[in-house]
Amino acid sequence: MRKFFLSLVMTILLSSCAVKKDKLTENVGKYAPPNIDDTNFKNSIITNKNFDETWDSVIDFVNESFFKIENLEKESGLLTLSFGSKDAEKFIDCGDFEYTLFFTGEEFKGSYIDYAKSGLLAVLVAKMNVNIQKIDNESTKISVNTNYTYSTQHALGYYDPKLNQTYSFVSGGYQTIDVINPIKGSIPTRTCKSTNFAENAIFNVIK
Repeated sequence: MRKFFLSLVMTILLSSCAVKKDKLTENVGKYAPPNIDDTNFKNSIITNKNFDETWDSVIDFVNESFFKIENLEKESGLLTLSFGSKDAEKFIDCGDFEYTLFFTGEEFKGSYIDYAKSGLLAVLVAKMNVNIQKIDNESTKISVNTNYTYSTQHALGYYDPKLNQTYSFVSGGYQTIDVINPIKGSIPTRTCKSTNFAENAIFNVIK
């Protein structure tokens, strides 16, 4: 009898300590922006290779990589590249996102880019200008500048250009924008920045 009484008391105590989960009546979520305090990116380096060696190394690498050559002019040392149609998460960072939908119970937790791929029909377009200039017979300067355009739209079953939003920033940079109808519990802005993955890929070829 004593054991039964103790068991009953423990059950009551545990029940009283349990946290009752409120039933959701609306969509809720959280958003954490990427770190924008990293300002160590430099868009040019000098290599101990002559111009021809540097140019050939870059072209050989580009031809076997994720880059697409849009234009090249060896005499002026200018090379225009595009990238980003695939694997946007390599090239930009838009923070982390999570949500719970009250109607369906659907949940998501991951990068904002993963969410934007399916939920916002996001598309990344990046154009990179590479400038390779001779310093002397044994050294060359290479500069890289990229323009990033990351576009999203709310997938509501029809196309409405008023729902389109665009982040525009350059190598080493970022942009913060006010989003349309932010989910409850999240801040009203979203931020996207360059990871410098593409720029460093070029620099690593000639180091």
